[in-house]
Amino acid sequence: MNPFGEMSSGHSTWPVTLCLYNLPPWLCMKRKFIMMPVLIPGPKQPGNDIDVYLRPLVEELLLLWGDEGVRMWDEYKQENFNLRALLFVTINDWPALSNLSGHSNKGYKASTHCLDDTDNIWLTHCKNVVYMGHRRFLPIRHAVRKKGKHFKGQADHRT
Repeated sequence: MNPFGEMSSGHSTWPVTLCLYNLPPWLCMKRKFIMMPVLIPGPKQPGNDIDVYLRPLVEELLLLWGDEGVRMWDEYKQENFNLRALLFVTINDWPALSNLSGHSNKGYKASTHCLDDTDNIWLTHCKNVVYMGHRRFLPIRHAVRKKGKHFKGQADHRT
């Protein structure tokens, strides 16, 4: 997010927003139901230190996640209730995913989905790691799964 509207600006601001997903779909993305508990100011992205900024938010979410939750007052029903919450989904770019998950997005095990089962090959001429296990996400009977010519001469029958 660039608050000054200049693309060449060296400033970086990272908003963290929370949406209430237990509302009807037409309400959960309305401005009045979206909260911004954290605003991480620049001049550059937080990088690996993003966990320092998110720690207070994570501690509060853990409190709401617990068995007891937090005792709250419902003005409409005129009674107390236990408020509970959970982190449903995060939306972020690829570098932020590795910072948030603690998993590297570089090297031989870069797939956050496949983890230790990441299928990779080192290309000596271009000095790069490429990932060849993408065929496993195709439908079971897809023709490309059976072809082995470009995939170490092997078909891919993994689920």
